[in-house]
Amino acid sequence: MSTAAEHLLWRYNLLLRLLALPIAGYTLWQALRERDLRYLRERLGLYRQHSPERPVWLHAASVGEVNAALPLLESLARHNPGVPLLLTTTTPSGARAAAARLPGGVRHVYFPIDWHGAVRRFLTRHRPRCALVMETELWPNLYSSCKAEGIPLLIVNGRLSARTRQARPWLRRLYGLCLRQVSAVLARSEHDRIGFISLGTPAERCEMIGNIKFAAAPAARGIEPVDLGRPYVLAASTREGEEKLVVGAWRESAVAGHLLVIVPRHPRRLAQILKELEGEAVSVRSRGEPVTDATAIYIADTFGELPGFIAGAELVFMGGSLVPKGGQNLLEPAALGKAPLFGPHMENFLCEAEVLLAQGGALQVGDAEQLAAEFRRLLDRPALRREMGEKARAVVEERRDMAERYREAIGRYCEL
Repeated sequence: MSTAAEHLLWRYNLLLRLLALPIAGYTLWQALRERDLRYLRERLGLYRQHSPERPVWLHAASVGEVNAALPLLESLARHNPGVPLLLTTTTPSGARAAAARLPGGVRHVYFPIDWHGAVRRFLTRHRPRCALVMETELWPNLYSSCKAEGIPLLIVNGRLSARTRQARPWLRRLYGLCLRQVSAVLARSEHDRIGFISLGTPAERCEMIGNIKFAAAPAARGIEPVDLGRPYVLAASTREGEEKLVVGAWRESAVAGHLLVIVPRHPRRLAQILKELEGEAVSVRSRGEPVTDATAIYIADTFGELPGFIAGAELVFMGGSLVPKGGQNLLEPAALGKAPLFGPHMENFLCEAEVLLAQGGALQVGDAEQLAAEFRRLLDRPALRREMGEKARAVVEERRDMAERYREAIGRYCEL
């Protein structure tokens, strides 16, 4: 490591020391709130058990990354039955998602805070044969320690947000310090591959594989469509301020006979949503309120039912996109044969949006007025809806093997 890099790492660790008490206090608060003292202990790098002999270690920060990683873990377990697998998450919600869906034999522990001592204790305790980091988790002490220990470190499904690309110069230098120490970046798109190179990753260590979320998209089999007794349009995963815009577009479209179903991204916002929609004929699923002929809007504020609502909908609008929230996962409706509509703000799912739009399997609107026009047009043309839905499904099915592509690429760097 050069003198400049050593100085940058020293400054980073000085900052961590200055923030040690707030970081420890927040970690304790999280552990108490979640009633999970294992979270506190392991985030501090205190692990009670050794891992089995030299596991392949995969880090997935939270729920979204865990869901994306599951097909890869399943592929690794299936093709390398004698190789132990270790999964780390940063959040308790990620741990819960892992506990519910992990393949048998995969162990979970929490990812340590990027303090040098905590990272060293983690690596000493678990002795990974290689490290796979999902998407964009750049931790200087972790990357430096893996390099020093000769542990291959790969970024999997590498993606870079606009915020990361536009970071301040000192932060970009810190990112570059990390990325010069990776064994490889396996990027989800050519755009991301170029971005990683611009941040400091040697070009020969970057390759584009594709978006692993295609492998994690739900399959239609086993998903029972929700039947409400009336045909409905779905607004899925809506965010703050968006429900009012969608309802306004729905009213402007003047579509007769259909119901508007809203599944908010955060069900705890129900009271706020009802206040904004005051005066509308609304029924609420969590309250057991029925859908009647008079119901205009149905709020499905329950957990785990979104796939069923997508499967049963005539048309699907994906939220977080009319308001600047970065969008939501378009592959869920696409995999179920529904061509999603979405607004202008798709920064977090740009790759998925681009490929679906290019293949005619999605539709983007600029504002609520355009959304109203598309509600009218598409509901009047069922054959067009079906055609677009089949194109959306084909985009996903052509890429279902993405986890296998990643497993093969990982095998070139890791001892499996």
